[in-house]
Formats: sequence, structure tokens, C-alpha cells
Amino acid sequence: MDRFSKAHDWLIKLSSESKFFRDKTLPKLEIVNRFLDELGRPDESFDFRVVVGGTAGKGTVCLLTEDVLVRSGKKVVTLISPHVQVVTERIRLNGADISPKEFGENVLHIKEIAEKIEILPTYYEAIVLAGILAGQRNKCEVLVAEVGCGGEFDAVNAVRGKRIAALTFIGEDHLEILGGTLEKVAETKSGIFTPDSILNLSCEKRFTSILEKKGQVTFVKGIPNKLNKKLARDIVEKILGTGDFEMQKVDIPARWEVLKNPSSKSRSPGSKVILDGAHSAPRFEFILPKLKKIAGKRIGVIAMAKNHDPKSLDIIAPELDEIIWTTVSGEREFWSPAELANITRVPNFQNPGFAIEEDPIKAFNLAKEKEGTVLVLGSFYLAGVIRNLFYPSEEILKN
Repeated sequence: MDRFSKAHDWLIKLSSESKFFRDKTLPKLEIVNRFLDELGRPDESFDFRVVVGGTAGKGTVCLLTEDVLVRSGKKVVTLISPHVQVVTERIRLNGADISPKEFGENVLHIKEIAEKIEILPTYYEAIVLAGILAGQRNKCEVLVAEVGCGGEFDAVNAVRGKRIAALTFIGEDHLEILGGTLEKVAETKSGIFTPDSILNLSCEKRFTSILEKKGQVTFVKGIPNKLNKKLARDIVEKILGTGDFEMQKVDIPARWEVLKNPSSKSRSPGSKVILDGAHSAPRFEFILPKLKKIAGKRIGVIAMAKNHDPKSLDIIAPELDEIIWTTVSGEREFWSPAELANITRVPNFQNPGFAIEEDPIKAFNLAKEKEGTVLVLGSFYLAGVIRNLFYPSEEILKN
């Protein structure tokens, strides 16, 4: 068995981050700090650490930041979560996914530490630790890290040293473990503003007094759908010490990713597939203008995990001509298609335009037989299942 397979087998035996949703508890940083101490604090090896939190847009800000820095000649390690298809997506070195071999080597080193100190990290914590270690081993100058959940107690918040902390928007996501109110969510997410911060940034203006309790915050202003780009620009300018650089569009899997429908016989512009892992009100608000511009019939294939609020689907569901409600099997608990259909503000799911199909691939196949644009929404897990039909995971790992 190769080192990637050994590492992957160990990872899937660890507790996933879903256990925090099931137990309605927050993770603790003591375990991550213990591992970092045993590793000799590789998190202190970088010139800068960029920690990005918020309900939506985190991954986009991270990858926009990474893109400019890499083109500027900086060596960068980027930590992203969740992955859409393959776990190696979670660690990026200088703008590309880490190789399976190098991923395996770093994860297995974390496994060795776990056996030595007789403490098991979670699946997510192990990958964060492996990513930090990979960044040190590759002599990266900048660590860019997306917060997995919350902020204050997230594994990436354990990193020490000069950091730039950025918050996108704050919405009703993970309320059950982040305190039950938006104010509590804001307080937890602002935990990434630490004494190590040399710059705190945020697009969120509703909770100014809460955010500023942790330190001085610069609030980024502008058109809502341009704020992620402005946030990334401010981050890069602080690192490079200049604003003389060009921001470019980055293509991100399952973030309004337009795919050609291979089986569609229609040549109309609307005959396509769009994947978007949107699962929160801020992200649905962000994609709504794009959705409204789609000509012709719009067919949604929708699933959503139970740690997200299905009422947020009310933002986009009325813009869809048809919806096929589905689900995804696995450790993460999902709303049933019938529950989603009944909660969401659209005609009753028994209406011919709204159907239920438990199998996500069958749901997608049903949707793509129709003449129109198929939009796969509500979950990165669902997006990953469908994307695998276009780009098989085995080929991604191989190449």
C-alpha cells in the first residue's frame, strides 16, 4: 500500500468535524497546540499567516490571495476546507493541490506524533497539521488558511506569529454549536482577531461593536459581490507592501462552476450544468443575480446537510422553474428531500415541477434530460458527487 493510501486509511478512522455538530460542542485548541509543540512549532516558520473566516466567501478570498502572491513570486501554502472531490484539495502548494505522495508523507508524520503522545486529532485537525508541516518543509513564506467552522476554536487559529485576519460575512450557519444567536456567532468568528494580528479586516458591518472588542478592525466597503475581491486585495497589499499588482479571476471547483452538459442535444446557451456548493443565506444572496440572468428553464438539483438552515433556500428556490430534491449518504446527516421540499417556500413538492429522488446521481440524470440549465446547489458534498461524473476522482489524483 502506498503512503497516500495508508494516510487516507488512517484519516477516515478519525472522528470527523461532524461530531461537533452531533454533540453540539466546540473543538478545543489544546490538542492542535500539543501537536504543533511536538512538531517544533512549524506554524512559526512563515513570514505571514492569513486566517480567513466568515459564513461565505472564505475559500474565494483565500484562493484570490494565493493567486496574486504566487504570481508575485511568493511561496505559499493554502489550507482549504471542505474538499469537493479528493482530500488533496485541502492542501495547496504554490497554487496547486499537493501531490498524493507528499500528502501521505505529511499525514503519516502526524500519525507518528499521535502514536507517540497517545492523542488522536480529528480528521480536520490532522489535515490542518499536515498542511502546516508541508508548508514548512517546502520553505513557504506565507500560510493562507480558511477557517473550517467558527473561528476562535478552529484548528487554524492555533497558529502563532504575525497574522492578517479577515472576516467575510456572518450568517445563520452552525448556530447550534456557535452559541445560538448571530451575536454569539460573531463573537466566536472574531476570535481570529488575536494579539498576533497586524491587520484585522471584515466585510461584516452589523456587528461592529462585537468585532472591535478583539482589536482594531478595518471594514471593507463596496458592492456586495465585489467585497471578496476587495478583501483579498487588502490582504495582498499588506503582505507585498504595494498596491501595484493585478487581481485575476480564479476558477474554483463548485463555486459557480459552469460545466458543459455532455448529454444535452441542445446548442442553446442555457444548455449547461452549474455547480455551486452554496448552503447559506450570504452565498445564496451572492449567486442570486447570476441565477436571475440565466435565460430559459432553470432546473435545480438540491440537497442540504442538517447543520445548515433550509429556510435560506427561500432566497433562490422561487427563481427555479423545477426542483429535484435529493440527499447525500455518508457520515454527515442530511435533510430528507421531503423535509427540504416542505420547508422551502415553493409550490408543494407534489407539483409536477417539483420532484423527489433520494439518489443524487439519478436526480441529476433526471434534471439533465430536460431542456434548460441544471443548477446543483445546497452542498459541497452534493457538488462533489456530481462533479465526479465529469472529472473522476481517480484521474484527478493520478494527474
